[in-house]
Amino acid sequence: MVVRKLKFISRSSRKYRPPFYLLLAVYMSISPIVYSENNVQVYNLSLKELMNVEVISASKFSEKVSQAPSIITSVSKQQIRQYDWITINDVLYTQPGFSPAQDYERPTVASRGNFDSWSNNHLLHLIDGVPFNDNLYGSAYTWLIPLLTTKSLEVIRGPGSALYGSNATNGVVQMNTLNASDLEGATTAKLSYASQGTREIEIITGLSSDDYDFIWALYSHKTDGNEYLSFDGSNRLDSTSSAETGRPQLRKFRTRDEKDDAYFWAKLSIGDVWNIQYHHQEWGFETGHGWVFWIPDRDEDMDESRDILSIKYNSEISDSLSQEYVLRYQNHQIKWNQRYYPDNAFDGFYPSGMWEFLDTNAEDIFVRAQFTLEQPDSNIIWLGGLEVDRFLYDGDNEHYSNIDVDVTFAPFPDGSDQALGPWLDFILNEPVINSALFIQYTNNSFVSNDLSLTLGLRWDKLGVDYIDIYDNNVRKNKDFSRGSPRISLVYSTSDTLVYKFLVGKAFRAPTPTEMAGAHTFSLASNIGELKAELLTTYELQTNWTINDNHLFRGNIFLTKFENQIAYSTVNFNLSSNVYSTKNAGIELELMGNYDALTWFANLSYVKRLDETVLSFFIDENNLNAQPVEEFSEHPDDLKWQPEIEVNAGFAYTSGDLNFSFTTHYQGSTSRRDNELGNPNGFLPLSVDVPLDFSLDDHRPAKIDSWKQFNFQANYRINKQFEFGINIQNLFDEQGLLAKTGPFPFDYQINGRRIKFYVQTTL
Repeated sequence: MVVRKLKFISRSSRKYRPPFYLLLAVYMSISPIVYSENNVQVYNLSLKELMNVEVISASKFSEKVSQAPSIITSVSKQQIRQYDWITINDVLYTQPGFSPAQDYERPTVASRGNFDSWSNNHLLHLIDGVPFNDNLYGSAYTWLIPLLTTKSLEVIRGPGSALYGSNATNGVVQMNTLNASDLEGATTAKLSYASQGTREIEIITGLSSDDYDFIWALYSHKTDGNEYLSFDGSNRLDSTSSAETGRPQLRKFRTRDEKDDAYFWAKLSIGDVWNIQYHHQEWGFETGHGWVFWIPDRDEDMDESRDILSIKYNSEISDSLSQEYVLRYQNHQIKWNQRYYPDNAFDGFYPSGMWEFLDTNAEDIFVRAQFTLEQPDSNIIWLGGLEVDRFLYDGDNEHYSNIDVDVTFAPFPDGSDQALGPWLDFILNEPVINSALFIQYTNNSFVSNDLSLTLGLRWDKLGVDYIDIYDNNVRKNKDFSRGSPRISLVYSTSDTLVYKFLVGKAFRAPTPTEMAGAHTFSLASNIGELKAELLTTYELQTNWTINDNHLFRGNIFLTKFENQIAYSTVNFNLSSNVYSTKNAGIELELMGNYDALTWFANLSYVKRLDETVLSFFIDENNLNAQPVEEFSEHPDDLKWQPEIEVNAGFAYTSGDLNFSFTTHYQGSTSRRDNELGNPNGFLPLSVDVPLDFSLDDHRPAKIDSWKQFNFQANYRINKQFEFGINIQNLFDEQGLLAKTGPFPFDYQINGRRIKFYVQTTL
């Protein structure tokens, strides 16, 4: 047997990945010119023009924002630049209905009163109409994907499964990318340096002619992250008791949040027919409070990457009939060097701690054939198509640990590390296939010219044959078939007042990692019992153009979310259906502009109407086992998320000067009853604490409201140079994001972060 030693990477030795330095060097040698800011005027739109922008994601054909059969917002390149938004999350956190949250080390996007867990953020990410969610976890990487390639961003609140299937439950985010012709032969280069050792590089350029358009971009980012002293979920007690209560208190450790990521993108467009894109994304991170909530005692080296190639062909078959074909390949690579427990954890049970090394990958191929039939005489549009996605995992390159994770959960007898079984053993060499048929009918003159009707229906069938490794390797089958309908009525009483009534159902099938994790501490799966998540939403929206300078949008919603999947805190992080909820709320928006000044304000209010906490058996083979509930039930009281959130901001652009200001208010957040006081001697994941231990000594019984202010300014000195400053959390507000479950800590928001950047023209 070969004995391996886990190599922990010191903080000082982690660096940008060489392939991107090579790309950067080659790139700079062949691209001597930089972008002229004169091109930005292409994206300067008045408020009235902004509401008439054509969007695509709501129906898969162009229509005005005000007429689209969804609650949709279009964000222009100009707005992205004015507020210096870098990632999709930066935009979502300013939108009504979405709010900042966190799970483990990952920033997530809570939606309409429902928390979002690490592995499934319930958003569908489209790039030029092609789905780009991760194939292992189903996540949309909204906190990682940069916006520098984006010409406009479309954000849909609410379900989109009737068109797009799984993952499109809480919303859809579509990036419409730039073409080289938008740059007019120029190149952008931007260098940034910020607090927390943060460095960023952004570059974009391209070439265009009458026959083709080629554009490519590079983004690189590195930061020490948001590190601070914190309690964790371990039982490592401080040498002194709490000064206020005299009860035992945990020790504090510094969280680990060092991160780096890079992104390369290239797109070739041939006429209006072919669109070929290549995306290479890679990122490294540490696990914050740890994946079993013991802050690691050593640096970790967690690396992932994705390679995605997409080819899209669309053309007109006749004046009324058009066709579209999409082929997309994705390969997700993982290399995790992970520390779960420190030396001598659990009173010496793990003398050398616990670690696990995983080097693996998985692939999927997605195809779509879609047809659109327009009947201009009757204002009717038919759209339909077929989609198939085939996922395949064929084993690991390496997978080993110093702990027997299958039987004893103890160190191997000889003290060495040994190989572990396949990470997704249930579906080893067993393809996971999702096939779907969808059809949509749109009548823009339903009953009268003022009323538009959209009816949509999609049927998805996700099927997988798997080997039940816990039942004598018996071959079994799992099927998640689901229909997703929607109805939309858009009524225009005048050019300035539009009403929308929307009803939609959505679902999210369990992902490969939720179904098939095995032989690991990083996953625990329950493929036999896991159910698909279901969402039903009713919405009524008003769009009122008060005048050329002011717009009001109000939305009332009722959402029923069933079978939400999350990592179980009472069953060793088993992926489980934990609860179902019913929420109602309102979302109010007011936007305006006056000459060089634009501004926005929005408010979201959510009320919990019902909640059912789902129960399950930890040991189904024990006939005397009692059902276990994940957490205490609160059917008429919203927990983990605030009821009220407010966003506001303004931007001023005049000549060479631009500055903007935004604020976010997050209302107070309540905990569940089982997250208060004495935990009866045990924290989650079988961590024992003294009987007089109290959770309330370690974090507040209720999270207070907080607000954050952000400021951004940039000035163009001349055609060659521009510089800027961005200050996040201007007044260094101390705020918390709720940690779900009976843990003695919450997540602290970032303190003040100051960024300086320069943009140069050669």
